[in-house]
Amino acid sequence: MPTDLLASVTSDKPAAILFVDDEANVLKALRRLFHNEAYVTYFASSGAEGLEVLQQNAVDLIISDMRMPEMSGAEFLTQAAMQWPETIRILLTGYADLQSTIDAVNKGRIYYYCNKPWNDDELKLLVSNALEQKHFREQRDRLSEIVYLQNKELRDLNEHLEEKVEQRTKQLSNTMQHLDRANKNLEKQYIDSIRAFSRIIEMRPGIKSGQSKYIAEKALLVARELGMDEEEQKNIFYAGLLIQIGKMSLSDALLAESYFSIPLIDKSRYLRHAVEGETLLKGQTQLKGASTLIRHQYERYDGSGFPDGLAKQKIPLGSRILNVIRDYIEYLEGSMTGEGMSVNAAINHLITRKESYYDPVIIDAFVKTLKEDPTVEVEEEEDLPVVRKSWKNSRLLNNGSSQNVSVARPIVDITWIQLKPGMEIISVYFEGKPYIRNCIADQKIINNIISLREHTGVSPTIKIHIGEK
Repeated sequence: MPTDLLASVTSDKPAAILFVDDEANVLKALRRLFHNEAYVTYFASSGAEGLEVLQQNAVDLIISDMRMPEMSGAEFLTQAAMQWPETIRILLTGYADLQSTIDAVNKGRIYYYCNKPWNDDELKLLVSNALEQKHFREQRDRLSEIVYLQNKELRDLNEHLEEKVEQRTKQLSNTMQHLDRANKNLEKQYIDSIRAFSRIIEMRPGIKSGQSKYIAEKALLVARELGMDEEEQKNIFYAGLLIQIGKMSLSDALLAESYFSIPLIDKSRYLRHAVEGETLLKGQTQLKGASTLIRHQYERYDGSGFPDGLAKQKIPLGSRILNVIRDYIEYLEGSMTGEGMSVNAAINHLITRKESYYDPVIIDAFVKTLKEDPTVEVEEEEDLPVVRKSWKNSRLLNNGSSQNVSVARPIVDITWIQLKPGMEIISVYFEGKPYIRNCIADQKIINNIISLREHTGVSPTIKIHIGEK
């Protein structure tokens, strides 16, 4: 029987996807998008029709619109979750449907939601990651059953049949290794899904692209510098990637303002995105720790912050770290004051606010990581990112004076949509092949990149410098 189970784990059966939307044009667009993909696809124009498809067919993934007559996407997904709990559920929603989306997350137990209009590449990646996550979850359950059956056989073996015991032990060891690899793959798929979701968030106009990735990577460095345990490191990495999720609820006008120029009457509305970010992640067990860190990202060390007025050690350590790194990159990019700063100016702004806004221990640890790791490269290894250090000739000058910290300017990833004239390009890659390096973007370069993307159908990987020289 274990052999049969193992064969079922490795079977190559195409995944089935159900698309539900009351707009015929949307269904046509989805049909075209997934026409050449190796999936079995079903289409329904209402929630009731979608339930009929589910009763007649085995479906792995449901993608449903939020706003539909008679039965909303939230109601449909709630019924689907009750009758077919093993399906993966994705919600298509507009920016104006924030509260409805929160209700759907809580009641329909959806795995992800995607904004309309969607980016084709991002939606395909979201579907691929969701199906792979479901596959590995099923694989884990089946392999767990194999382990249970083999353990039962081992208990029944005669203790004097040494040869048979040795044979079964070897089989068990191989199965455990297979199960371990499956669990690691499942964890990696989860991290990849969060990364993809982070990129989707940054496609919202007004939300800076590349900030979340930079904050997550630098926060991980500081967490390791401070000796935080593996679970705390994982929470702060997830929180960094999702730190801007609550900004999805903010208006375009508010997102366009620098923080210092936001009127006092609107400032509390802006800061509240931290609380709304926690709410959006509510119910996601693996993100419970990260959601708490996101909630308290605007607390101040002296107790004058938002939303709970926590002070000093009462503020979660991860939130204190995120607070410092978030403000640092926003000073560099101009999101804080309206004008970009140099690295030295941004660091000095942080240092002068020790004991008031920021934990002095965090400031010292962060400056140390900037000196030792001016660039960061992240690779995936097991269940946590591994930060590869790129050492440069960086040091404190003038006997450690905070006024002359010699570190490299940050490098962030942006999408081709965010590329603007005047940006300092480090590199542009198409499918791993270099296109251009080390230049200042002008309209001609941007037009060439857009034209190449349209011709190849591949989105480029773009890295830029931020902050003044």
